[in-house]
Amino acid sequence: MKTLNRLAVACLVLPAAIAVAQAAPQTPFGRELAQTLHALRTATPYQNNNGVVPPHSVYPGPLFTLNHAWPTQALPPLTNAPWQAAIQNGKITPQNAPAYAAALKAAVADNARNLIMHYDTWDAAKAGWYNEPWLGSLREAIHGTYAAGEFNSSSFPGTGLRVQFNTNVVTYYDARAAYTLSKFWGTSAMKPNLNTQSAQFPEGSIVVKAAVFASEDQKNPLNWWDAMNGAQAWNMYIGVGPSGSTPPPQVWPGYVAQFDIIVKDSQSSPKTGWVFMTLVYDSSTPGDVWDKMVPLGVQWGNDPEATDPTMPLQETWNNPKAPLYSTQTLGWGNRLSGPNDGARNDIAANGIIMKNAPDSGCMSCHSTSQWNGNLHKMVTFLLPSYPAPAFPNWPPFLSCGDDGKPIQPSKKTNPGNYICSPVPGSSEWMKWFQDRHGDQPMDAGSFATDFDEVFSFKSLKLWWQAVGPANQGLPLLTRLPINGQRYNLYTGAPLKN
Repeated sequence: MKTLNRLAVACLVLPAAIAVAQAAPQTPFGRELAQTLHALRTATPYQNNNGVVPPHSVYPGPLFTLNHAWPTQALPPLTNAPWQAAIQNGKITPQNAPAYAAALKAAVADNARNLIMHYDTWDAAKAGWYNEPWLGSLREAIHGTYAAGEFNSSSFPGTGLRVQFNTNVVTYYDARAAYTLSKFWGTSAMKPNLNTQSAQFPEGSIVVKAAVFASEDQKNPLNWWDAMNGAQAWNMYIGVGPSGSTPPPQVWPGYVAQFDIIVKDSQSSPKTGWVFMTLVYDSSTPGDVWDKMVPLGVQWGNDPEATDPTMPLQETWNNPKAPLYSTQTLGWGNRLSGPNDGARNDIAANGIIMKNAPDSGCMSCHSTSQWNGNLHKMVTFLLPSYPAPAFPNWPPFLSCGDDGKPIQPSKKTNPGNYICSPVPGSSEWMKWFQDRHGDQPMDAGSFATDFDEVFSFKSLKLWWQAVGPANQGLPLLTRLPINGQRYNLYTGAPLKN
């Protein structure tokens, strides 16, 4: 069956995607950009990968198959949820969050352990885990991951990191959550139901995401970070090099370093309706690889009253025993944010440059999940920022230069290296740190997508690239730089050139 599956995938390869992979070492940037745009325009909602499949002689193992057989009927209401029982069916607090975290991790343990540790026998359909549409043009063929962030030792001092690395992610929805994919996207996924009601998840829905960290050093595929000693390695079929380069793909290992679990739980978290948990790899914890995935923390709100980073948080619990590297990327005021999540960025506020500044958190980023059906975009960017004038192939936020001043979009200038940001803690800044339910959009004229950033920042953008006008610019979702500037593909924030 695996041989037949490989042949089927190969037959569905997109010609444009093949051209990108074959031409990358020889062709100039301009043609790469055109080919990438063509691949996005010719993408289909249920393709398994970007069309570049490793030869069987190079990689004989299983390939990713998109599971889009979403339930078409709502599941019965969830009762006796173990994570709720762990806190006596009350509200989650910093005091009882550890018990909640342990129960939530245990609830997904069987499937998560098989996915991470036994991919040769993993079957998403049998497990009842499903995938979102429209990301196939970005997915590598082996695990179905797509590019996310990029980091170096400046983000993780004192942890034995010896290379620059990038991250790839893959998301799965349980059956209860996947019913919302069915409601929103319908059968064909070509005409989504662009309204708040269709995008709301039932109580008890669980979404998980694995993040894989891979070295960008061709000479150092493994053993490049002391913190990852003994971590599970996943093979991916990716180009090996910095974000923005276009090397030909190869089978390349990466470490499963982070595993996020979010659950719709209005009983435990009545202000937002969701609880977010991040697990990170800890080599010092006994047991197998899954046992070594320990909570970094849990978050169930944005702590809008904490307008200063020194104020205590009431809607986040951080694990005091989490490994050092995972604590170095916590967000503003130590709000939850994992090593993959990009909650620290180079910003400029009132002309003052702030490098590696904490400016986000898991829930503040996801609270921007909305879509404007008339403008065909997210109105507010994921991170605190000011909107930029519409200009082809420029980021959606105002960009600042090395002098801390805004750069106006033009064909003669590149975007700056800094996000023009409101002053941390100001009323403008706190727009990103409010407690809203998932059916409340951040901006009037948009509809809310219930904290699901895959909807608003990924799938809907790629859907519109495929079905909308042909003259659209390249979205901040690909490896190729735009106007010479590189971006974190997970958050869209500028990367150092």
